[in-house]
Amino acid sequence: MTAEDDAIASLRDSGLLDGLTWAAPAAFAATDQIYDEDAGHDQGVVGYLNFKHFRDLMDRATANGRFVLGDGVDGMGSDVMKRGITPDVFRSMPSLESDAIVRRDYQQSPGWAIKGYRVLLQSYTFGQIDEIKWVRRSDVKRRVASQNFASEGALFVDAEFGLESILGIPEDHDFDGVTLIAAHAFNPMTKQYELYIGQSKNAEYPQGSCWHWKHLLLSGGTRISATGTAVPPALPGDGASTNVEDVPVRIKTRRREEGAGSANG
Repeated sequence: MTAEDDAIASLRDSGLLDGLTWAAPAAFAATDQIYDEDAGHDQGVVGYLNFKHFRDLMDRATANGRFVLGDGVDGMGSDVMKRGITPDVFRSMPSLESDAIVRRDYQQSPGWAIKGYRVLLQSYTFGQIDEIKWVRRSDVKRRVASQNFASEGALFVDAEFGLESILGIPEDHDFDGVTLIAAHAFNPMTKQYELYIGQSKNAEYPQGSCWHWKHLLLSGGTRISATGTAVPPALPGDGASTNVEDVPVRIKTRRREEGAGSANG
């Protein structure tokens, strides 16, 4: 199996892929409700809003962040989980074990981890998945793109000479594994969207690849009907529900590594 195959299999078995593919379109729909070109909103606003919504939805699905369960609490009240999202989004939320996926942030960049893999978020302009310059994004994303890559050939050579390939970010002693990127894009004008998962790399030359590998998880956009008119895609929900009652919920104090999270996602 390739490094891509191993990663996809692990993410799928843990439910982390289900969380990502549920959260992304819901985040795009929430952003679409707010986006207003006439108010001066641009791609920077789209990326910021997508990041905020995506992070919140991932924490809901995985019981992390402000949705961490308190000690001795089997589940969080549904009224709490419904706040801020649409009924359709809530009903479609994947059912994951509360401790199957944990928050493992990297230098305040929010991440969700399973054994051997961690996923960080990164926005980009729709259609430009192969044009991301990691060194221009942030120091965090530059470091992530500098990880060793577990190519089959490299591992074979290392084993032959009795060497050990060290995966992951060299300076990161809080997580043992490979850090992947969930790259997401949404165009509020055409409603086109994409979600990729992959291992990033710093291009070795100007036209070099910015990925060791990437895998398309979701894509969609404005469809054209038989009459030639645009048909909006099926982004989930019409607007967030706020008509819920307060319920007492015990929420655990954040772990040190969770942090508030960087907005460069």
